[in-house]
Amino acid sequence: MKKIVIVGGGASGMMAAIAAAKENPAAKIRILERKDLPGKKILSTGNGRCNFTNQVMNMNCFFSDTPNGIEEVLQQFGTKETLDVFSDLGILPKDRNGYYYPRSDQASSIVSVLRTRLQQAGVEKDFLFPRTGKNTRRMQ
Repeated sequence: MKKIVIVGGGASGMMAAIAAAKENPAAKIRILERKDLPGKKILSTGNGRCNFTNQVMNMNCFFSDTPNGIEEVLQQFGTKETLDVFSDLGILPKDRNGYYYPRSDQASSIVSVLRTRLQQAGVEKDFLFPRTGKNTRRMQ
């Protein structure tokens, strides 16, 4: 059986685990996270509303030592693709002057959907607290 470990249970880690489960349904997937719950930081983004993408996404929006890499990513996965992924997850967007939020205007909607999808996919979460670095609690 294939085993996949994702370090970090933030927005990217949760999305990576969901994508990995979709592509590898038989795999055992585990997220390693230092916070007490995956996606906790998402709750504070966009003043609690979670601005999850923007209409304008180009090189001028980023600073990087590798601008070609950013351009390549944006060409493969831009605003439309991001909106499609969130729509597939059941999150309807609200466009506010080119900034996209969940229609509910609640970051908790995003977190709830992502956590539900992780649970449905059987993704395991291990919480590693920074003081000890040891696995102190495991939640299925």
